[in-house]
Parts: sequence; C-alpha cells; structure tokens
Amino acid sequence: MNTQYKSSSFATNLQYILSPVLLVLFLYFFYLSSNTSNLADKIPMSYIPIIVWTSILLVLNLFKLKYLTINDSNILVKTLNGQNIIEFNDIVWINQSNIGSNWYVIFIKYINKETGKSKIIYMLPEMYTSREGVSVLNPFGELNITKYIREQIIKANPSYQKENEPSRWSLIIWVFISLIPFVLISVLFM
Repeated sequence: MNTQYKSSSFATNLQYILSPVLLVLFLYFFYLSSNTSNLADKIPMSYIPIIVWTSILLVLNLFKLKYLTINDSNILVKTLNGQNIIEFNDIVWINQSNIGSNWYVIFIKYINKETGKSKIIYMLPEMYTSREGVSVLNPFGELNITKYIREQIIKANPSYQKENEPSRWSLIIWVFISLIPFVLISVLFM
C-alpha cells in the first residue's frame, strides 16, 4: 500500500501538546481566581466564559483530531491506543474547511464497524499539500487530498453524492454560533 497523503505530523503533534498545556493553564487560572481574592480583583470575571468555551474546544480537539495516512485502499488512523482502519465505503462524507490563509482542516464522517455508529474525526493536512481551482472568485480552492479521498470514496461507493457533503462554511458557522452564548455571559459579567 503506497501512501498518497498524510496528516501534518508537526501540526498534529503540536495540537496534542498545546491542548493539554492550555487546559492545565486554564485550570490553574480558575484555581487562582477562586482562591486568591487579590488576583480575583485583577482578573476580570468576564474572561471565564470565553476560557470555558476555549477549554471545550481544546477537549474536543484532543478527541477528534487524528493523524491519518491515506493510501489507495483505505485510511489508516493512528491514535494513542494503536491504529484503526477506515474503509472508503464506510465514509459518509468528507468536508474541507479553511481556517486561515493556507490552514485547512479536513473532516471525515464514517460509520464505525465495531459500534455501528457514525463518528466524525478531523485531520490537519501537510502544509505543502497543493490546491487547485484557486482564483479571485474561489480563494478557498479544494486540496488535492480532499479530491483524492472523494474519488476513492466514489470508487468504493458509487452512490456517494458530493451534494450531501456539509458546507465548507459549516465549521466557521458552528464556531461562531457556539461562541455566542459564552460572549453573552461574558458581557453579563462586565
């Protein structure tokens, strides 16, 4: 099996290191702000809802981010517990979102054979992964890795429809919608 594409090992490992470090720092902040009256006067309470929101995202990040190796016949998922294989015919949809200039996230929803339930994971592709179709009208062109995975899905499951994939804006919309209640609570603390 020849590896066609893979996750960025640097970005993935960095996320696995930074997420727990930030969570520990947030817990330490909560500890200090609740036990030290002097510090509680200096640190605005309006920061707490945003820190809670960020902590939730960091926890999700730890559980959903995976290191993937994509080859001709399947996707190899490397986790702390070992390796899993996702067959292309088990994939429900693939989605690519842009989170900055040249920072992409690829989401994959698949059916877990062991449990029979659907599961969503995501990967951070290598930075040098090329993209096609980039123009003034389409600045967020699709990565070749996304096209390749979709082609493999269609080969394994001819009934797969690209139209059933979520919008590329769904990640950004989800982030902003999830942030709204925390910002409102934060405003109440001001």
